[in-house]
Amino acid sequence: MNFILGYARYLLLGGLALLGFGGYLLYQSATGGGIPQESALAVVQGEVAGARKVTVTKKRRRGGESHSYYYEVDVQPQSGDKLTVRLPTLVPESKVQDMANADTIQVSYDATSSNNDAYAVKGDGKEILPYAQMAKYMQEDADRSSAEAPLMMGAGLLLAILGGLGMRWRRRRIQAAEAVAA
Repeated sequence: MNFILGYARYLLLGGLALLGFGGYLLYQSATGGGIPQESALAVVQGEVAGARKVTVTKKRRRGGESHSYYYEVDVQPQSGDKLTVRLPTLVPESKVQDMANADTIQVSYDATSSNNDAYAVKGDGKEILPYAQMAKYMQEDADRSSAEAPLMMGAGLLLAILGGLGMRWRRRRIQAAEAVAA
Protein backbone atom coordinates (compact mmCIF):
# COMPACT_ATOMS: atom_id res chain seq x y z
CA MET A 1 0.00 0.00 0.00
CA ASN A 2 2.97 2.29 0.54
CA PHE A 3 3.69 2.09 -3.20
CA ILE A 4 0.31 3.59 -4.09
CA LEU A 5 0.62 6.26 -1.43
CA GLY A 6 4.16 7.24 -2.36
CA TYR A 7 3.41 7.48 -6.06
CA ALA A 8 -0.20 8.66 -5.90
CA ARG A 9 0.54 11.99 -7.54
CA TYR A 10 2.25 10.25 -10.46
CA LEU A 11 -0.72 7.94 -10.91
CA LEU A 12 -3.04 10.94 -10.88
CA LEU A 13 -0.97 12.88 -13.44
CA GLY A 14 -0.49 9.81 -15.65
CA GLY A 15 -4.20 9.10 -15.56
CA LEU A 16 -5.05 12.68 -16.50
CA ALA A 17 -2.51 12.55 -19.35
CA LEU A 18 -4.08 9.35 -20.72
CA LEU A 19 -7.53 10.90 -20.45
CA GLY A 20 -6.36 13.98 -22.33
CA PHE A 21 -4.59 12.05 -25.07
CA GLY A 22 -7.58 9.74 -25.56
CA GLY A 23 -9.85 12.78 -25.77
CA TYR A 24 -7.54 14.36 -28.34
CA LEU A 25 -7.66 11.21 -30.50
CA LEU A 26 -11.45 11.17 -30.33
CA TYR A 27 -11.53 14.88 -31.24
CA GLN A 28 -9.29 14.26 -34.26
CA SER A 29 -11.59 11.46 -35.38
CA ALA A 30 -14.69 13.61 -34.94
CA THR A 31 -13.26 16.58 -36.87
CA GLY A 32 -12.13 14.68 -39.95
CA GLY A 33 -8.49 14.06 -39.17
CA GLY A 34 -7.47 17.70 -38.93
CA ILE A 35 -7.52 18.43 -42.66
CA PRO A 36 -7.74 22.17 -43.51
CA GLN A 37 -10.59 23.63 -45.55
CA GLU A 38 -10.12 23.42 -49.30
CA SER A 39 -10.47 27.21 -49.64
CA ALA A 40 -7.52 27.74 -47.24
CA LEU A 41 -5.06 25.78 -49.39
CA ALA A 42 -2.39 27.39 -51.57
CA VAL A 43 -2.08 26.23 -55.19
CA VAL A 44 1.07 25.71 -57.23
CA GLN A 45 1.25 24.59 -60.85
CA GLY A 46 4.31 23.33 -62.67
CA GLU A 47 6.34 20.37 -63.83
CA VAL A 48 7.27 17.43 -61.64
CA ALA A 49 10.98 17.60 -60.87
CA GLY A 50 10.99 14.37 -58.87
CA ALA A 51 9.02 12.03 -56.64
CA ARG A 52 10.32 9.71 -53.96
CA LYS A 53 9.40 7.71 -50.91
CA VAL A 54 11.23 8.93 -47.81
CA THR A 55 12.04 6.79 -44.80
CA VAL A 56 12.92 8.52 -41.54
CA THR A 57 14.64 6.28 -39.00
CA LYS A 58 14.87 7.35 -35.38
CA LYS A 59 17.08 5.43 -32.98
CA ARG A 60 15.91 4.96 -29.45
CA ARG A 61 18.06 5.34 -26.41
CA ARG A 62 17.84 1.75 -25.25
CA GLY A 63 18.06 0.12 -28.63
CA GLY A 64 15.56 -0.38 -31.34
CA GLU A 65 14.44 1.94 -34.06
CA SER A 66 11.24 3.51 -35.25
CA HIS A 67 10.50 4.24 -38.88
CA SER A 68 8.13 6.72 -40.48
CA TYR A 69 7.40 6.93 -44.18
CA TYR A 70 6.00 9.56 -46.52
CA TYR A 71 6.16 10.62 -50.17
CA GLU A 72 7.78 13.81 -51.42
CA VAL A 73 6.98 15.37 -54.78
CA ASP A 74 9.10 18.22 -56.16
CA VAL A 75 7.15 20.75 -58.24
CA GLN A 76 9.01 23.24 -60.43
CA PRO A 77 6.71 26.17 -61.29
CA GLN A 78 7.29 28.22 -64.46
CA SER A 79 8.59 31.07 -62.29
CA GLY A 80 10.06 30.70 -58.84
CA ASP A 81 11.85 28.15 -56.75
CA LYS A 82 11.22 24.43 -56.65
CA LEU A 83 8.60 23.45 -54.05
CA THR A 84 8.62 20.12 -52.24
CA VAL A 85 5.21 18.88 -51.07
CA ARG A 86 4.61 15.93 -48.79
CA LEU A 87 2.01 13.17 -49.07
CA PRO A 88 1.34 10.57 -46.40
CA THR A 89 1.74 6.87 -47.20
CA LEU A 90 -2.04 6.60 -46.89
CA VAL A 91 -2.04 7.64 -50.55
CA PRO A 92 -1.57 4.60 -52.82
CA GLU A 93 1.79 4.44 -54.58
CA SER A 94 0.03 4.25 -57.96
CA LYS A 95 -1.33 7.79 -57.39
CA VAL A 96 2.19 9.07 -56.69
CA GLN A 97 3.43 7.36 -59.87
CA ASP A 98 0.60 9.04 -61.82
CA MET A 99 1.80 12.38 -60.43
CA ALA A 100 5.39 11.65 -61.45
CA ASN A 101 4.32 10.63 -64.97
CA ALA A 102 2.20 13.76 -65.57
CA ASP A 103 3.69 16.56 -67.67
CA THR A 104 2.24 19.33 -65.50
CA ILE A 105 0.53 19.10 -62.15
CA GLN A 106 -1.47 21.45 -60.00
CA VAL A 107 -1.06 20.83 -56.27
CA SER A 108 -3.24 22.28 -53.50
CA TYR A 109 -1.14 22.29 -50.34
CA ASP A 110 -1.13 23.73 -46.84
CA ALA A 111 1.36 26.61 -46.95
CA THR A 112 1.06 27.12 -43.17
CA SER A 113 2.42 23.61 -42.53
CA SER A 114 6.18 23.27 -42.20
CA ASN A 115 5.98 20.15 -44.38
CA ASN A 116 3.86 21.65 -47.20
CA ASP A 117 1.32 18.83 -46.92
CA ALA A 118 -0.52 18.25 -50.21
CA TYR A 119 -4.30 17.65 -50.15
CA ALA A 120 -5.35 17.71 -53.82
CA VAL A 121 -3.48 17.03 -57.07
CA LYS A 122 -4.47 17.47 -60.71
CA GLY A 123 -2.24 16.17 -63.47
CA ASP A 124 -2.56 17.15 -67.13
CA GLY A 125 -6.02 18.61 -66.42
CA LYS A 126 -7.52 15.53 -64.72
CA GLU A 127 -7.93 14.73 -61.04
CA ILE A 128 -5.22 12.41 -59.74
CA LEU A 129 -5.92 12.90 -56.05
CA PRO A 130 -9.18 14.76 -55.34
CA TYR A 131 -9.57 16.70 -52.10
CA ALA A 132 -12.51 14.47 -51.07
CA GLN A 133 -10.38 11.33 -51.47
CA MET A 134 -7.58 12.82 -49.36
CA ALA A 135 -10.13 13.82 -46.71
CA LYS A 136 -11.37 10.21 -46.73
CA TYR A 137 -7.81 8.89 -46.27
CA MET A 138 -7.20 11.28 -43.37
CA GLN A 139 -10.53 10.35 -41.74
CA GLU A 140 -9.74 6.63 -42.00
CA ASP A 141 -6.33 7.25 -40.41
CA ALA A 142 -7.90 9.26 -37.58
CA ASP A 143 -10.52 6.54 -37.04
CA ARG A 144 -7.79 3.89 -36.91
CA SER A 145 -5.83 5.95 -34.38
CA SER A 146 -8.87 6.58 -32.20
CA ALA A 147 -9.93 2.92 -32.07
CA GLU A 148 -7.96 2.43 -28.84
CA ALA A 149 -8.99 5.78 -27.33
CA PRO A 150 -11.85 4.38 -25.16
CA LEU A 151 -9.51 1.76 -23.67
CA MET A 152 -6.87 4.43 -23.10
CA MET A 153 -9.40 6.72 -21.45
CA GLY A 154 -10.68 3.89 -19.24
CA ALA A 155 -7.15 3.13 -18.06
CA GLY A 156 -6.55 6.85 -17.52
CA LEU A 157 -9.71 7.17 -15.47
CA LEU A 158 -8.72 4.17 -13.34
CA LEU A 159 -5.25 5.61 -12.74
CA ALA A 160 -6.66 9.04 -11.91
CA ILE A 161 -9.11 7.54 -9.41
CA LEU A 162 -6.37 5.45 -7.78
CA GLY A 163 -4.08 8.47 -7.61
CA GLY A 164 -6.80 10.70 -6.17
CA LEU A 165 -7.78 8.12 -3.54
CA GLY A 166 -4.14 7.55 -2.64
CA MET A 167 -3.52 11.25 -2.19
CA ARG A 168 -6.69 11.62 -0.14
CA TRP A 169 -5.76 8.72 2.10
CA ARG A 170 -2.24 10.05 2.57
CA ARG A 171 -3.58 13.51 3.43
CA ARG A 172 -5.94 12.01 6.03
CA ARG A 173 -3.03 10.05 7.57
CA ILE A 174 -0.92 13.21 7.80
CA GLN A 175 -3.81 15.17 9.38
CA ALA A 176 -4.41 12.35 11.89
CA ALA A 177 -0.71 12.30 12.80
CA GLU A 178 -0.73 16.08 13.31
CA ALA A 179 -3.85 15.84 15.49
CA VAL A 180 -2.21 13.18 17.68
CA ALA A 181 1.00 15.24 17.96
CA ALA A 182 -0.92 18.40 18.96
